[in-house]
Amino acid sequence: MTTIPLPSTGRRLALAASALLAVLAGPALANKPGYVEARRGDAPAMTTIAGSPLTVLVGAEHSFQIVNDQVPGSGQIFPSQTTGLADMGWMVRAGGTLYTPDFGSHPAGTATSGLGSVTPYAAGTISGPAGSGSEADPFVVTVEAALGGSGLTSRQEVRYVNGKNFFTKRFTLTNTGAAPQTVQIYLGGDIYLAASDSGIPYREAASGSPGGSDCGSPASYYILYIPQTPADRYTGNGYSTVWSQIGSGDLDGALASPSCMDNGAALQWNRTLAAGASVTILAATSFGEIPSIAQFDVSSVTPASGAQGATVPVTIRGIGFADGMSVAFGSGISVADLDVVDAATATATLTIAADATVGPRDVTGTNAGGTLTATLRNGFQVTGSGGPPTDPFTLTRVTPAAALVGATLQVTLQGTGFASGMTVAFGDGITVSNLAATGATTATATLAIAADAVPGPRTVTGTNAAGDQNASLPNGFTVLAGSGEPPAAQAVPSLGLSGLMLLMLGLAAAAWTIFRR
Repeated sequence: MTTIPLPSTGRRLALAASALLAVLAGPALANKPGYVEARRGDAPAMTTIAGSPLTVLVGAEHSFQIVNDQVPGSGQIFPSQTTGLADMGWMVRAGGTLYTPDFGSHPAGTATSGLGSVTPYAAGTISGPAGSGSEADPFVVTVEAALGGSGLTSRQEVRYVNGKNFFTKRFTLTNTGAAPQTVQIYLGGDIYLAASDSGIPYREAASGSPGGSDCGSPASYYILYIPQTPADRYTGNGYSTVWSQIGSGDLDGALASPSCMDNGAALQWNRTLAAGASVTILAATSFGEIPSIAQFDVSSVTPASGAQGATVPVTIRGIGFADGMSVAFGSGISVADLDVVDAATATATLTIAADATVGPRDVTGTNAGGTLTATLRNGFQVTGSGGPPTDPFTLTRVTPAAALVGATLQVTLQGTGFASGMTVAFGDGITVSNLAATGATTATATLAIAADAVPGPRTVTGTNAAGDQNASLPNGFTVLAGSGEPPAAQAVPSLGLSGLMLLMLGLAAAAWTIFRR
């Protein structure tokens, strides 16, 4: 194919038009109250899940931008550029400090000044995307970051399955300190509905999911924050009001009056973490039609395992539960006495056959009307009839999962086949002492991380007491860089009128210069 160059005048017009569009775009952003340009400096690290219909941009400081290929050319979070991070993310208030993504360093700027004084997360690590994007092997991005010197660390797993109009997030907060901490965890954003910065506040009643719908009549496009872990509070309001509510400490638990506005939404979870304890929050965000996950979902089963031949009472959690629903655990497991406690909780009794196949099971639920189904992958596991002591030796989790260089801390290990005499290792620069098996599935140990230990994820390895079985947990623990001192709190700066005028004049001059060439 031969490319025909534009005539000289055509090139001038094209370049001038591009410059003029930049001039016009500047005021569009700057006229939004609270908008400020990006600070000088490096933007946060970012990983892209290139899925379909959603492309999910994930920041190393728990921020996002989402592009829906059904609405090409427009990010679904403000600022609406499609190549960088935007005004959405996880935020945590602890000890009077609000820890947030580093919104002020996002290349397209930010309109989050309503948050007030904030402290960005300490420099984090991001890995992925792993996976193929299928239901059985979803795309996964993992983010880990510390919250300054608070003694809290955070870990997030972002998952996306091609073909879905939503993606899920698993946010874990761990208290590595010696004293309990009370925290508020927020997930929120300045939503950009389809190709417009205006929408109508909306809440999906079954799941309590706040967000917005487009301003059409009837509405055809929704953005929803879906609390797979039931939230304590929510809001759907003008974007600046959402930020100011987070900044003041509590969301108002209400929707603004249904009118077309520049809107946003957020969720809030209140938790108290004992020393060494963790909490995990599950949430999803959807774009377009209201997905079934916002109306009916199964999110957890407790306990999550049972032995062959056992009868196990379980508690099932999710959303949209009602009398008449059903759940199934696969071949060899019968379900009896299913009782819906409330819209998010049900109880049941499982009878596991003596010859039920050992291993993980998907838990499938069907809503009361029989119109919606939900699947919790690997939500329950059948173990051998001898119980956990005869299970193979495995390592499945370390809590807390991260700590700063130079730290000394106690960790809890989870797995199977634990017994006195087992050993574990965390790699160079980490000394393990006081290892004690507290049961067949749990153990505790003290870690001493050298000041010169190399930051980054570690594979945790172990050997059982008999010395005949080994196990490993890839990326089971992360060494975090930093001294432990919190970064100085900073308020998002404001852009003065004079600065805006200088920017506009400069861009206009550039356009004129190009046109005259």
